[in-house]
Amino acid sequence: MNVCKRSGLAFIAFIMLASLLTGCWNRRELNAISVVLAMGIDWVDEQYQLTVQVSDPSQMSMNRSGERSPAIIFSERAPTIFEALRKITTKASRRMYLSHMRIVIINEKIAERGIRNPLDFLFRDHEVRPDFFMAVARGCDAKDILAFVTPMEVLPAIDLYKSLKVSESAWAPTSAVNVVDMMQKVTKDGIEPVLTGITLIGNRNKGMKIDNVKQPKAYAEYKYTGIGVLLDDRIVGWLGESDSKGYSYVSNNVRSTVGHVRCPNGRDNFVIEIYKSHAEIIPSIKDGKPHVKVEMKSDANIGEYHCDEDLGDEKVFSQMQQVAREEQRFTLEHSIRHVQRKYGADIYGFGEAFHRKYPRQWNKWKKQWPEIFKNDLQVEVVITSELHKTGKIVNTIHKQP
Repeated sequence: MNVCKRSGLAFIAFIMLASLLTGCWNRRELNAISVVLAMGIDWVDEQYQLTVQVSDPSQMSMNRSGERSPAIIFSERAPTIFEALRKITTKASRRMYLSHMRIVIINEKIAERGIRNPLDFLFRDHEVRPDFFMAVARGCDAKDILAFVTPMEVLPAIDLYKSLKVSESAWAPTSAVNVVDMMQKVTKDGIEPVLTGITLIGNRNKGMKIDNVKQPKAYAEYKYTGIGVLLDDRIVGWLGESDSKGYSYVSNNVRSTVGHVRCPNGRDNFVIEIYKSHAEIIPSIKDGKPHVKVEMKSDANIGEYHCDEDLGDEKVFSQMQQVAREEQRFTLEHSIRHVQRKYGADIYGFGEAFHRKYPRQWNKWKKQWPEIFKNDLQVEVVITSELHKTGKIVNTIHKQP
């Protein structure tokens, strides 16, 4: 009797626990959705033109046929982004699923009008995961870039995503901007956002066809180029390669990069490979005006050496180290001065540093900070750079014993 009673109690407990377990209330079958990997937003004829790149599951297996593209492009126009997305269902038999997006590209017209509307949609939609990158299409439409046949990956969106990620870690003038960082900078005081540019070079019409990857030299290729400066949520200009590198240094986005430096005799160059870098922003107030000291420490190796001096000489090596420091200091100073004078957009976060250290004073400055940043802020750059290794050889090849 006790056994039966215990069994009955266990059964009742099981039923009660089972009633607390719920299934997926909004589940969708895989054959009813299209997984969006990339999105492009253009401004055309006073409307948003939304383009999505989705994967074709039938072409993702090892035994796929070469007759169909592994990626499919859908595009529609509407007064709002959400309407354009729903309007795509008139062309596609499946609902667009946005949780696996890797990159969102907007054209320059959208960036000039302001990116708050796209950001509002991307953060408001419950299906969108905020872990993708953003970029600006320069000299072309976002639709063209998404329709481009990329050389390295089967899915173009994955190629674009990986290239931006690798480029940021190995080449400082590009910046992989995550949408969360973008949203934070748009809403924060004392720091302005940036976006990396992307463009197409070569024969764009042939680049849209599968023939683009059927020979070693592609007819067209994409390229990440320059960092766009935003003031509030609108793009106001672009930084060149050197100034983009200076921004990455100050913002601590440099994991590894290389750069050439003039030899002391001025006739040739040597190349340094920076593998560790850290910049600290130290705000202060002098005579009632804001002052910032940027202290950057870096470790580097010599990657190429084409100078006449004997690198095995300790004095020469020390001289090379000093020349490298001066080159880095010039890069940072030129980048900061250029952005101050031309754009007045504090992309470096100097205002945010004052906000943390001098909150009362910042409350007086924040409404006029773009003007203060442009006209009154004094910036001092201090470089502590160390050269360590010369590689397997010391001097140039013709000077080796």
